[in-house]
Amino acid sequence: MTEEDLKAVAEGVVERCDAKDGLKDGIINSWEKCDFKPEMVEKKIGKKKVDLLNAIFKGAKNSKGENVYASWPYDAGISTRGWRMWKHGTSKTGTPNSMNFMMGVSSLSDYYMKPAKPGMKSTDFDFDKDVAKTNEIGGLNDADKTDLSTFKARGGKMIIYEGVSDPVFSAHDIRDWYKKLVGNMGNVDNFARLFMVPGMNHCGGGPAMENFDALTALEKWTENGVAPDYIVGKAGKEYPDPNKEQPLCPYPKVATYVGGDKNKASSFKCE
Repeated sequence: MTEEDLKAVAEGVVERCDAKDGLKDGIINSWEKCDFKPEMVEKKIGKKKVDLLNAIFKGAKNSKGENVYASWPYDAGISTRGWRMWKHGTSKTGTPNSMNFMMGVSSLSDYYMKPAKPGMKSTDFDFDKDVAKTNEIGGLNDADKTDLSTFKARGGKMIIYEGVSDPVFSAHDIRDWYKKLVGNMGNVDNFARLFMVPGMNHCGGGPAMENFDALTALEKWTENGVAPDYIVGKAGKEYPDPNKEQPLCPYPKVATYVGGDKNKASSFKCE
Protein backbone atom coordinates (compact mmCIF):
# COMPACT_ATOMS: atom_id res chain seq x y z
CA MET A 1 0.00 0.00 0.00
CA THR A 2 1.55 3.27 -1.12
CA GLU A 3 1.08 6.59 0.64
CA GLU A 4 -1.31 7.53 -2.15
CA ASP A 5 -3.28 4.31 -1.65
CA LEU A 6 -3.77 4.87 2.06
CA LYS A 7 -4.64 8.51 1.50
CA ALA A 8 -7.30 7.50 -1.02
CA VAL A 9 -8.75 5.01 1.45
CA ALA A 10 -8.78 7.49 4.34
CA GLU A 11 -10.41 10.13 2.13
CA GLY A 12 -13.02 7.58 1.11
CA VAL A 13 -13.72 6.74 4.74
CA VAL A 14 -14.11 10.41 5.68
CA GLU A 15 -16.31 11.14 2.68
CA ARG A 16 -18.57 8.23 3.53
CA CYS A 17 -18.79 8.54 7.31
CA ASP A 18 -17.70 11.96 8.57
CA ALA A 19 -21.09 13.68 8.47
CA LYS A 20 -22.88 10.96 10.46
CA ASP A 21 -22.24 12.91 13.68
CA GLY A 22 -23.78 16.09 12.27
CA LEU A 23 -20.60 17.86 11.17
CA LYS A 24 -18.03 17.44 8.40
CA ASP A 25 -14.77 18.14 10.20
CA GLY A 26 -12.58 15.13 9.45
CA ILE A 27 -13.49 13.45 12.75
CA ILE A 28 -15.74 10.40 12.64
CA ASN A 29 -17.38 10.50 16.06
CA SER A 30 -20.09 8.05 15.00
CA TRP A 31 -17.42 5.50 14.11
CA GLU A 32 -19.61 2.47 14.81
CA LYS A 33 -22.03 3.66 12.13
CA CYS A 34 -19.30 3.93 9.49
CA ASP A 35 -20.27 1.63 6.61
CA PHE A 36 -17.27 2.25 4.37
CA LYS A 37 -16.12 -0.65 2.19
CA PRO A 38 -12.82 -0.79 0.27
CA GLU A 39 -14.74 -1.53 -2.90
CA MET A 40 -15.86 2.11 -2.83
CA VAL A 41 -12.32 3.19 -3.77
CA GLU A 42 -11.43 0.23 -6.00
CA LYS A 43 -11.00 2.48 -9.04
CA LYS A 44 -8.27 4.35 -7.16
CA ILE A 45 -6.35 1.48 -5.55
CA GLY A 46 -7.20 -1.63 -7.60
CA LYS A 47 -8.81 -5.00 -6.84
CA LYS A 48 -5.77 -6.63 -5.19
CA LYS A 49 -5.46 -3.89 -2.60
CA VAL A 50 -9.19 -3.98 -1.96
CA ASP A 51 -8.81 -7.68 -1.17
CA LEU A 52 -5.82 -6.90 1.05
CA LEU A 53 -7.76 -4.33 3.06
CA ASN A 54 -10.70 -6.67 3.46
CA ALA A 55 -8.37 -9.37 4.78
CA ILE A 56 -6.79 -6.98 7.28
CA PHE A 57 -9.90 -5.21 8.53
CA LYS A 58 -12.08 -8.29 8.87
CA GLY A 59 -9.60 -9.66 11.40
CA ALA A 60 -7.59 -12.88 11.65
CA LYS A 61 -9.63 -16.01 10.95
CA ASN A 62 -9.17 -19.76 11.13
CA SER A 63 -9.92 -22.19 8.32
CA LYS A 64 -13.62 -22.23 9.29
CA GLY A 65 -13.84 -18.47 8.78
CA GLU A 66 -14.19 -17.84 12.51
CA ASN A 67 -12.51 -14.77 13.93
CA VAL A 68 -9.60 -15.51 16.25
CA TYR A 69 -9.16 -11.78 16.80
CA ALA A 70 -11.49 -8.82 16.39
CA SER A 71 -12.16 -6.95 13.18
CA TRP A 72 -10.90 -3.37 12.80
CA PRO A 73 -12.90 -0.16 12.25
CA TYR A 74 -12.35 2.07 9.24
CA ASP A 75 -11.39 5.51 10.49
CA ALA A 76 -9.70 8.74 9.41
CA GLY A 77 -6.34 7.88 10.98
CA ILE A 78 -5.41 4.93 8.78
CA SER A 79 -3.32 6.99 6.35
CA THR A 80 -1.00 8.44 8.96
CA ARG A 81 2.58 7.55 9.79
CA GLY A 82 1.47 6.10 13.12
CA TRP A 83 -0.77 3.61 11.34
CA ARG A 84 1.63 2.73 8.53
CA MET A 85 4.64 2.08 10.78
CA TRP A 86 2.74 -0.58 12.69
CA LYS A 87 0.59 -2.15 9.97
CA HIS A 88 2.52 -1.88 6.69
CA GLY A 89 5.98 -0.55 7.39
CA THR A 90 8.00 1.35 4.82
CA SER A 91 9.80 -1.45 2.98
CA LYS A 92 10.20 -1.03 -0.77
CA THR A 93 12.02 -4.35 -1.26
CA GLY A 94 9.33 -6.76 -0.14
CA THR A 95 11.10 -7.48 3.15
CA PRO A 96 8.57 -6.87 5.96
CA ASN A 97 9.56 -4.12 8.37
CA SER A 98 6.31 -3.09 10.04
CA MET A 99 6.51 -2.85 13.83
CA ASN A 100 3.74 -5.42 14.23
CA PHE A 101 5.89 -7.84 12.23
CA MET A 102 9.29 -6.95 13.67
CA MET A 103 8.10 -7.12 17.27
CA GLY A 104 5.43 -9.73 16.78
CA VAL A 105 7.37 -12.58 15.21
CA SER A 106 10.02 -12.83 17.91
CA SER A 107 7.54 -12.52 20.79
CA LEU A 108 5.28 -15.05 19.09
CA SER A 109 8.01 -17.64 18.58
CA ASP A 110 9.93 -17.15 21.82
CA TYR A 111 7.19 -16.32 24.30
CA TYR A 112 3.63 -16.90 23.18
CA MET A 113 4.14 -20.31 21.60
CA LYS A 114 4.02 -23.23 24.01
CA PRO A 115 6.53 -24.77 23.79
CA ALA A 116 8.66 -21.97 22.37
CA LYS A 117 9.65 -22.22 18.71
CA PRO A 118 12.83 -20.16 18.23
CA GLY A 119 13.33 -19.15 14.62
CA MET A 120 9.67 -19.69 13.75
CA LYS A 121 8.46 -17.84 10.65
CA SER A 122 5.21 -15.91 10.71
CA THR A 123 3.96 -18.03 7.81
CA ASP A 124 4.38 -21.15 9.97
CA PHE A 125 1.63 -20.06 12.36
CA ASP A 126 -1.37 -22.42 12.26
CA PHE A 127 -4.56 -20.44 12.83
CA ASP A 128 -6.43 -23.64 13.68
CA LYS A 129 -3.98 -25.20 16.17
CA ASP A 130 -1.68 -22.49 17.48
CA VAL A 131 -4.24 -19.93 18.64
CA ALA A 132 -5.06 -21.98 21.75
CA LYS A 133 -1.36 -22.05 22.66
CA THR A 134 -0.94 -18.30 22.36
CA ASN A 135 -4.16 -17.68 24.30
CA GLU A 136 -2.88 -19.81 27.16
CA ILE A 137 0.27 -17.74 27.54
CA GLY A 138 -1.59 -14.53 26.75
CA GLY A 139 -3.73 -15.16 29.81
CA LEU A 140 -0.71 -14.26 31.93
CA ASN A 141 -0.57 -10.80 30.37
CA ASP A 142 -4.06 -9.85 29.26
CA ALA A 143 -6.07 -7.44 31.40
CA ASP A 144 -9.39 -8.65 30.05
CA LYS A 145 -11.30 -9.98 33.03
CA THR A 146 -14.94 -8.96 33.20
CA ASP A 147 -15.37 -9.32 36.96
CA LEU A 148 -13.95 -6.21 38.59
CA SER A 149 -16.11 -6.47 41.70
CA THR A 150 -13.13 -6.43 44.10
CA PHE A 151 -11.74 -3.33 42.41
CA LYS A 152 -15.14 -1.67 42.60
CA ALA A 153 -15.66 -2.63 46.25
CA ARG A 154 -12.37 -0.99 47.18
CA GLY A 155 -13.57 2.28 45.68
CA GLY A 156 -11.46 1.99 42.56
CA LYS A 157 -12.22 4.16 39.54
CA MET A 158 -11.08 3.38 36.02
CA ILE A 159 -10.83 5.52 32.88
CA ILE A 160 -10.01 3.55 29.76
CA TYR A 161 -9.18 5.29 26.50
CA GLU A 162 -8.53 3.88 23.05
CA GLY A 163 -7.81 5.35 19.62
CA VAL A 164 -10.30 4.28 16.99
CA SER A 165 -7.38 4.19 14.52
CA ASP A 166 -5.12 2.17 16.82
CA PRO A 167 -3.16 -0.18 14.50
CA VAL A 168 -1.88 -2.39 17.34
CA PHE A 169 -4.99 -3.25 19.36
CA SER A 170 -8.33 -3.13 17.60
CA ALA A 171 -10.84 -0.58 18.87
CA HIS A 172 -13.46 -3.26 18.26
CA ASP A 173 -11.64 -5.57 20.68
CA ILE A 174 -11.58 -3.14 23.61
CA ARG A 175 -15.16 -2.09 22.86
CA ASP A 176 -16.22 -5.74 22.94
CA TRP A 177 -14.41 -6.24 26.26
CA TYR A 178 -16.23 -3.24 27.73
CA LYS A 179 -19.56 -4.60 26.52
CA LYS A 180 -18.77 -7.91 28.22
CA LEU A 181 -17.87 -6.04 31.41
CA VAL A 182 -21.25 -4.31 31.33
CA GLY A 183 -22.98 -7.58 30.48
CA ASN A 184 -21.36 -9.28 33.45
CA MET A 185 -21.61 -6.52 36.06
CA GLY A 186 -24.49 -4.38 34.83
CA ASN A 187 -24.14 -0.61 34.73
CA VAL A 188 -20.46 0.14 35.42
CA ASP A 189 -20.64 3.92 34.92
CA ASN A 190 -20.13 4.44 38.65
CA PHE A 191 -16.57 3.08 38.50
CA ALA A 192 -15.42 2.38 34.92
CA ARG A 193 -15.84 4.47 31.76
CA LEU A 194 -14.45 3.93 28.28
CA PHE A 195 -13.48 6.91 26.13
CA MET A 196 -12.93 6.29 22.42
CA VAL A 197 -10.77 8.80 20.54
CA PRO A 198 -11.69 9.00 16.82
CA GLY A 199 -8.72 9.33 14.47
CA MET A 200 -6.12 8.53 17.12
CA ASN A 201 -3.44 5.89 16.52
CA HIS A 202 -1.65 3.81 19.17
CA CYS A 203 -1.66 5.95 22.36
CA GLY A 204 -1.47 9.13 20.24
CA GLY A 205 -0.97 10.55 16.78
CA GLY A 206 -3.41 10.72 13.90
CA PRO A 207 -5.90 13.46 12.92
CA ALA A 208 -7.43 13.42 16.37
CA MET A 209 -8.26 15.31 19.53
CA GLU A 210 -5.31 13.52 21.10
CA ASN A 211 -4.42 16.12 23.73
CA PHE A 212 -6.56 15.47 26.79
CA ASP A 213 -6.10 15.19 30.55
CA ALA A 214 -7.52 11.88 31.72
CA LEU A 215 -5.42 11.94 34.90
CA THR A 216 -7.09 15.04 36.33
CA ALA A 217 -10.48 13.57 35.43
CA LEU A 218 -9.53 10.39 37.30
CA GLU A 219 -8.33 12.36 40.34
CA LYS A 220 -11.59 14.33 40.51
CA TRP A 221 -13.59 11.13 40.22
CA THR A 222 -11.58 9.19 42.81
CA GLU A 223 -10.98 11.96 45.33
CA ASN A 224 -14.03 14.20 44.92
CA GLY A 225 -16.66 11.83 43.52
CA VAL A 226 -17.09 13.85 40.30
CA ALA A 227 -17.49 11.37 37.45
CA PRO A 228 -16.30 12.52 33.99
CA ASP A 229 -19.33 13.00 31.74
CA TYR A 230 -16.84 14.07 29.06
CA ILE A 231 -13.16 14.92 28.71
CA VAL A 232 -12.17 17.84 26.50
CA GLY A 233 -9.81 16.78 23.74
CA LYS A 234 -7.72 19.25 21.76
CA ALA A 235 -6.20 18.89 18.31
CA GLY A 236 -2.86 17.19 17.90
CA LYS A 237 -0.19 17.97 15.31
CA GLU A 238 -1.76 15.84 12.57
CA TYR A 239 -5.16 17.50 12.70
CA PRO A 240 -5.27 20.43 10.23
CA ASP A 241 -6.78 23.02 12.61
CA PRO A 242 -4.75 23.54 15.81
CA ASN A 243 -7.64 25.44 17.42
CA LYS A 244 -10.05 22.52 17.27
CA GLU A 245 -11.45 20.93 20.41
CA GLN A 246 -14.20 18.41 21.07
CA PRO A 247 -15.53 16.45 24.01
CA LEU A 248 -14.48 12.83 24.28
CA CYS A 249 -17.55 10.97 25.43
CA PRO A 250 -17.99 7.88 27.63
CA TYR A 251 -18.97 4.91 25.48
CA PRO A 252 -21.50 4.32 23.98
CA LYS A 253 -22.19 8.06 23.75
CA VAL A 254 -20.58 10.07 20.95
CA ALA A 255 -19.93 13.77 20.45
CA THR A 256 -22.74 15.21 18.31
CA TYR A 257 -22.64 18.72 16.89
CA VAL A 258 -25.56 20.83 18.16
CA GLY A 259 -24.59 24.24 16.73
CA GLY A 260 -22.23 27.14 17.24
CA ASP A 261 -18.48 27.37 16.80
CA LYS A 262 -17.40 23.99 15.42
CA ASN A 263 -14.02 24.39 17.12
CA LYS A 264 -15.46 24.65 20.62
CA ALA A 265 -16.23 21.64 22.79
CA SER A 266 -19.34 23.45 24.05
CA SER A 267 -20.85 23.15 20.56
CA PHE A 268 -21.13 19.38 21.00
CA LYS A 269 -23.23 17.14 23.18
CA CYS A 270 -22.47 13.61 24.31
CA GLU A 271 -25.48 11.52 23.35
